[in-house]
Amino acid sequence: MLDAAGIDYASEQEDATRRGDLMTIGAVGDGERAGASSWQSLKRGSGSIETDFLNGEIVLLGRLHGVPTPLNSAIQELAVQAARSRLPPATFDAREVLSLADSRRADASP
Repeated sequence: MLDAAGIDYASEQEDATRRGDLMTIGAVGDGERAGASSWQSLKRGSGSIETDFLNGEIVLLGRLHGVPTPLNSAIQELAVQAARSRLPPATFDAREVLSLADSRRADASP
């Protein structure tokens, strides 16, 4: 999709080389790292989540360049629904996400 949009990006290897040991994921204090920022937003019940700026941007670029993005669209919809309803993390499992993505694929078929 990034190719279709003409957006340059680094490969995983290039990104890992560039980052080196500047950023690592690990334990915070004595606790276990439970999740990233979107997970934390749901856990706090903040009512909002950054998925419109993450997955939503991919969905928008896909629409602009004729590239289907059913998985990102499904994740965006369910994450926003969870945040607005103040549902906890992991309310929707992978089967639900994939089912919604499959229905998006079917809707996009000619």
